[in-house]
Amino acid sequence: MKRQTEAPWRWFFRCMVGIGVLFAAFSILLVVGMNRPHVTQSNGYSNATLDAIAATLSGSLPKTATNVRYCRASRGMGGRLRIYRFSAPLADLHAHAQAEFTAHWDKPQFQKTPSSGSPITDHEIKLYKTGFGIDADWMLPPSNALGTFYESVDGQFSHRPTIFVDDQNGVLYFQMTD
Repeated sequence: MKRQTEAPWRWFFRCMVGIGVLFAAFSILLVVGMNRPHVTQSNGYSNATLDAIAATLSGSLPKTATNVRYCRASRGMGGRLRIYRFSAPLADLHAHAQAEFTAHWDKPQFQKTPSSGSPITDHEIKLYKTGFGIDADWMLPPSNALGTFYESVDGQFSHRPTIFVDDQNGVLYFQMTD
């Protein structure tokens, strides 16, 4: 008689242990999956493709844009990166920089500082490699490049575009992280 009453309890405990193991496995897969970077990037330089246009905030690139490279990456619940660069005539580059601030969801005011060096450094490029596993050496302007630096008036860099227009070489560099 004792044997018959033990059987349902054994199956109940086996089911509970099985459910616990499945829950633990699902939790581990969820944590590992969320912490893997998801990266969409160009494969070398190209013209203004649909993917390159999607990398911008404004959803557009000048018709004169050439030598376009881009990367969008995210990791987990936070940690997003959007970078791109392209060449075009200076008037188009400056118009695009202003359009990116206008297209931003928060509509931040921007200030531009002419005759500036690039705000993009080797240190940031190494952080992109460490955090997202991307090689973004193409985002480094020449070390002696001078141009116009566009930034948010409030001085906040998180969730705000940082744009450098290399006036000497006719290249726009865009980065935004959180």
